Amino acid sequence: MTVTNWILLSALIIIIVFLIVSYALKKKILMKSCECLVIPVFGALNVLLLRNYLPDSLHLIKVSITALSLLTVSTIFISFESKKILRILGRLISLSSIICWIYLYKVIFYIHRVPLWLIISMSALYLACIIITIILSGKQNLQFYGLFALSFTLSSYLHFCSLIFLCYEKSSASILLFSGATLYLILHAFHFINQAKLQFKHAGVIRFCLISASQILIACSNLMMIS
Repeated sequence: MTVTNWILLSALIIIIVFLIVSYALKKKILMKSCECLVIPVFGALNVLLLRNYLPDSLHLIKVSITALSLLTVSTIFISFESKKILRILGRLISLSSIICWIYLYKVIFYIHRVPLWLIISMSALYLACIIITIILSGKQNLQFYGLFALSFTLSSYLHFCSLIFLCYEKSSASILLFSGATLYLILHAFHFINQAKLQFKHAGVIRFCLISASQILIACSNLMMIS
């Protein structure tokens, strides 16, 4: 750990403390500001740590920077929930970050021979989750169903990649990746059910915690994989 790394780590801890305080005191401006800083500060720390393993980590660095940058922009856009166009763009940009992680981990299917029965079983399970979530969300427009199906399908593919990695590798990196991908999957189901039915008071806080935790776990799995 260099001096810069320690500074970034300290800054991240301070931001998280301020974020918790803002939640407790209901300081919306402080809360939104801290939410927009967590991912970029963590991303900078993660990239600096990955840089110690160059040139092997070059590909990981590129994907991590792209995915976390997209997620940062998404978080900023979603923070302006009153503006529909920014909210929609935020959701779409968030999907782009999933594609980055999929691009990184799809190689698992080239490394390992995945049994056909497992592919069919998991596909059926993911499809069942989509159907159940749609039923729980009640009657909505087709755009709502389509966006959910797309986001959950992408998240499911990432989750399946992490499952294969966990089954064949059984390492700390695979556990972190699977945990992060699982939280990402839960996030999409929770968001759409809440948006349609629950209207939970603290849904924004839960959504931010889920997406931040998922990204931190996924990014940390990259670091442990290369170290």
